[in-house]
Amino acid sequence: MALMKEVIVQTYESDTFNQALDESLHPGGLDLTEYMACTAGITEDSIVLDIATGRGTSACFLAEFCICCIEGIDLSRKALAQARTKAAGRGLSHRVRFHLADVEALPFSDASFDFVVSECSFSLLPDKPVGAAEIARVLKPGGKLAFTDMFLQDRFSDELKSLVPFDCCFTGALTRDDYEALFARVGLETQIFEDHSFSLREITDKLRGEYGTIQAFWNQFGKGTESLCAGVRDAGGTGAGGYGSLWKRVFAEGKPGYCLMVMEKV
Repeated sequence: MALMKEVIVQTYESDTFNQALDESLHPGGLDLTEYMACTAGITEDSIVLDIATGRGTSACFLAEFCICCIEGIDLSRKALAQARTKAAGRGLSHRVRFHLADVEALPFSDASFDFVVSECSFSLLPDKPVGAAEIARVLKPGGKLAFTDMFLQDRFSDELKSLVPFDCCFTGALTRDDYEALFARVGLETQIFEDHSFSLREITDKLRGEYGTIQAFWNQFGKGTESLCAGVRDAGGTGAGGYGSLWKRVFAEGKPGYCLMVMEKV
């Protein structure tokens, strides 16, 4: 699990990766961040935790748009330094703070937050039950998790799961039912589920336009532990430059999409 987190950090620290995805690092960009905040009901009185805050793009945006107070966590020292510089440059240091921390061991007291936001990060967690429990623990009663992420239309077969050596956002995603069941076990009740898969198609079309193929975009980050989805690609057996049959099976079986969920702590 430690190696997986190291790979995720390494990939998301890449300047090319951030520039290609406009530093929001998720489908829908800041337009979806704004919609998520409005849908969840974040206001100027809210205390918000931003999971996997990266370079602080969404955290700073929410602090300005909602005029709320935000604590952002990430595993990347490099990204956090950039986030602090960004917040200071925009005069937000009094309302936005950043911490080196893991969602699976949050350094906050019980019932600290009105909202937790997670954008395209929960699918990457190696231990999702622990992460879900930590999110529920730090939420106040009646607090909400506002969540955008990959989801699967169908579960992977046991055979395919045994073949995938490394979870990326596609292979680490769950079905809607599985997300809802996971969070229900820690006391979070689903209020809203919306399919935003068009945002995923938009970002895919953008990357194809700039790099020719999705493979070309991922290949620039290298092989092995240098690429977030390298395990799926290399296990396909096609060598450099291709994702192979295993990657195709991931999409054929799981039919990945993108969703917005809002859940309340009951």
